Amino acid sequence: MKVLIALVGGYLIGARAGSRDFDQLSKSLRALYESEEFDDFVRALRSHASHTLRELADVLDSGGELLPTHDLVERVRQLAARD
Repeated sequence: MKVLIALVGGYLIGARAGSRDFDQLSKSLRALYESEEFDDFVRALRSHASHTLRELADVLDSGGELLPTHDLVERVRQLAARD
C-alpha cells in the first residue's frame, strides 16, 4: 500500500503532462476505490485485524504477570517468551 501511495505521489509531483492526465488518474483512483475488489480487500483487512486483536486479548487474559513496562517492543518480547 505504501508503494502505491508513493507511486501516486511521485506521479502527481513529477507530472508535466497537464491536467488531462491528472483528471485521468483521479478517475482511475476513484474507480479503484469504488470497486468491489477494494471493498473485499478492506473487509479482509478488518477481519484480519479483528482476529489478531482477539488473539492478543486472549493472550493478555490468560494470566501471568508481565513486567511493568511502557515499551511496546519489550512487552511483545515478553508475550512471545511466554509461548
